[in-house]
Amino acid sequence: MHNYKLTVKYIGTKYHGWQRQPKHITVQQVIEEELEKLFKERIRLIGSGRTDAGVHALGQVANFKVKHHRKTETILNFLNASLPKDISVTSVEEVPLSFNARFSAKGKTYLYKIYRFPDPFMYGFGWFISKDIDIGKVHQALELIRGCKNLTSLAKKGEYLREDVDIREIRLKYDGFLITIEITASHFLRGMVRKIVAHAVHVGLGTITLDELKEIIEAKDPSKGIYIAPPEGLYLKEVYY
Repeated sequence: MHNYKLTVKYIGTKYHGWQRQPKHITVQQVIEEELEKLFKERIRLIGSGRTDAGVHALGQVANFKVKHHRKTETILNFLNASLPKDISVTSVEEVPLSFNARFSAKGKTYLYKIYRFPDPFMYGFGWFISKDIDIGKVHQALELIRGCKNLTSLAKKGEYLREDVDIREIRLKYDGFLITIEITASHFLRGMVRKIVAHAVHVGLGTITLDELKEIIEAKDPSKGIYIAPPEGLYLKEVYY
């Protein structure tokens, strides 16, 4: 058996997320179908994690195991020649059979983009907000969130909510047009980055106060975190091993 690791970029606009689904086209499905043409055997990609419909990736990681050997350069060239133009593979490596893109991961970085003035080149690639935002308050909200381990209120419902998340770093940048929020953590619960961003932004907009955000987090209840940012502003930037 051979185990190959892929690093993948994609624009998520046309896809119903990463993970294969029976009634929707996904990034995983598209790549698997092309790999099956090359290897002439069934392929099942293991992704580092899901991305929701409309979410983009700069560095999604996946692996697959096959009986037949191919040079990594052959796999890379074949995929980039055959995949749709909104998906590309930046690297292919042969890795030990023990490597698992999901369970071997030590951390991830997501980034989120918010643009402040109409720009057709940002349409579908960021969250447009024209209202005045207090960037200082957004920063305070992000610092509050960074100090919390249990972020159940800022995730979608699910059995996994008992997991604590180690947020290692949050960076906030604003150049007068683009607000970029970059979050690195041990792992992320479903919907977490979009909820973190949305609640921090709503503190900046004055919709909720810092004290109210603290109360939401301390409730440890997904139904209390009602704000979620649009998927098109979210990018999976990097996975660490």
